Amino acid sequence: MRVGVQTFTIRKSQKRNIEKSYLPLIEMGIVNFEVARIKFNKKNALIIKSLIEKYNINISAIQVKPKYVFNHKEEIIEFAKTINCENVVVSMLPFKCILGKEEKFYEFISTLDETYEFYKQNSINLAYHHHNWEYITLSNGHTRMEELLSKTHKIKFVFDTYWTVKSSFDPLKQIQQFNDRLLGVHLRDLALYKKNIKVLSKDCELGNGIINFKEIIENAISVGCKYLVIEQKTKTPYKSISTSYNYLVNNNLIER
Repeated sequence: MRVGVQTFTIRKSQKRNIEKSYLPLIEMGIVNFEVARIKFNKKNALIIKSLIEKYNINISAIQVKPKYVFNHKEEIIEFAKTINCENVVVSMLPFKCILGKEEKFYEFISTLDETYEFYKQNSINLAYHHHNWEYITLSNGHTRMEELLSKTHKIKFVFDTYWTVKSSFDPLKQIQQFNDRLLGVHLRDLALYKKNIKVLSKDCELGNGIINFKEIIENAISVGCKYLVIEQKTKTPYKSISTSYNYLVNNNLIER
């Protein structure tokens, strides 16, 4: 499998100029992208379409904030179809679910299921990307992740290695729980560091942390994962992506 980049990593340069922000990655040999942190309007759709035609890149998915996925369905579908992308990913759990009463979370699940059907009728797969909030246990003894899995039946999932390990959950177990509902994987490593007497964590370049990516990638592919993308919050995005990409290639975890 060839690896791509989640454009959250290059969000600042992408905001200034989409085409110029992609070119250094294309020169590295990266041609697959999960697009995030842009306005999903016609202007940007046409810019990305031109990049696809010019450089033969592929858009594996677009990651969109929930309010836009739910309230601007026609615009998101038009954007996806313009760039020949069949996967729309809900970027996160709304803050009203994170901070509010549990009933808000269950309302979100219901809306997610209903919205899945609308997108499917328009030949678009709807998926959900998690953070660490989903590993919080609810009053019924189940985690939000368990409830998302059991109370939605068709929606796909985008698995984030960093947030899972940060939550002290076994990433291989999580992949098996997703099984054939696993659409994509965000590859982010986790480094531990000390601050005073506390042990804290941060995301880092692949190979510079504690996560075993060989096992994760093998297991993800075995259940039918469609794409892998590098993602990191970093002040040096192109250097960090290069480090992570070379780590994967040099360890024979992906094809160049």
